[in-house]
Amino acid sequence: MLFQPQQTSIGLDISDRSLKAVQFKRNLKGGLSPQAFSECELPAGIFDDGELKQPELLARALGELLGNPKFGTFNTTYVTASLPETKTFIKMIDIPPMPTEEIKQAVKWEAEHHIPIPIEDTYWDWQQIGTPAANARLPVLLAVVPKNIVDSYTQAITQAKLVPLALEVEAVPIARSLLPLTTTEPKGTASTMIIDVGATRTSLMVIDLGTIQFTVSLPISGRRITETIASALKLTETQAEKAKLICGLDPKKCHGAMGEILHQTMDELVNRIRESIVFYREHFPQGNQIGNIVLCGGGANFKLIDKYLGDKLQLPVERGNPWQHLEPTPVPLKPNELISYTTAIGLALRAALDGSAYG
Repeated sequence: MLFQPQQTSIGLDISDRSLKAVQFKRNLKGGLSPQAFSECELPAGIFDDGELKQPELLARALGELLGNPKFGTFNTTYVTASLPETKTFIKMIDIPPMPTEEIKQAVKWEAEHHIPIPIEDTYWDWQQIGTPAANARLPVLLAVVPKNIVDSYTQAITQAKLVPLALEVEAVPIARSLLPLTTTEPKGTASTMIIDVGATRTSLMVIDLGTIQFTVSLPISGRRITETIASALKLTETQAEKAKLICGLDPKKCHGAMGEILHQTMDELVNRIRESIVFYREHFPQGNQIGNIVLCGGGANFKLIDKYLGDKLQLPVERGNPWQHLEPTPVPLKPNELISYTTAIGLALRAALDGSAYG
């Protein structure tokens, strides 16, 4: 999954219903500023829950995406692309202390006990985390992706006359974009939960001790929220999307109707987050307590969703800032657009940082 990093490459966020691309350039002081941004919607049928069904149509869409940017001009064919979280496996494991040359085989053997398909049918990668004490078990971050997923994505990218430098599990660029660029956090530092509310799915991840500890998909999405509003209020999807952004969960807007309409959906989201917090506490006893939640993805623009979740979960909840590691130059995007570029920004940062943070 990890190929050769390049100083300049396009961050390419591939999801079931949209594409987003970002490229940065170095300024005279060495900081990063935007070279180009682009996005486009994908018609239904190209993907099915992260599985690419029509590579040739994706290749065509990639050409249109990069050939007609919203801002600037893309001037490289190198790309770092995302892999669908629902089709990937990322988890912290540990292995007994052993010589360095034996670690890879031990990780492979351990991986076979954690994944639901034969290891021979996957591409997998690993990274040792930190330096353990003498005779202590070795913590390892394991990432596994089915070969058919990687091969189909690679086929479409190369068919679009692009060069794939790296394919990353979505959680990695998201963490790189939103969190401090460090992989060493001491015990006792609170961990962070990131919730990516996408159009077709919501991904939850916990970052602790300087690395991603586990990820899980939640059966809630921005599109599902929009469809619920449209059905209840007899609106078109476009009208419902506008109502979602304008009214959100604000009781003073739309006569508080959204809170009533989305009561069941939001309760389900809160309960799944609570279950994940308990799971982390019980299955990762070496970890730190979850201290805050960061929201990203287009669904993070849902008005007052941060306050709603914070009140229900009794935790600080904030919208993420994917621009925090970049120069404070004028951003060619509105704030509500910028947060939906979190994954693409993190992917573009990988090349600029030489893969030195979160993968």
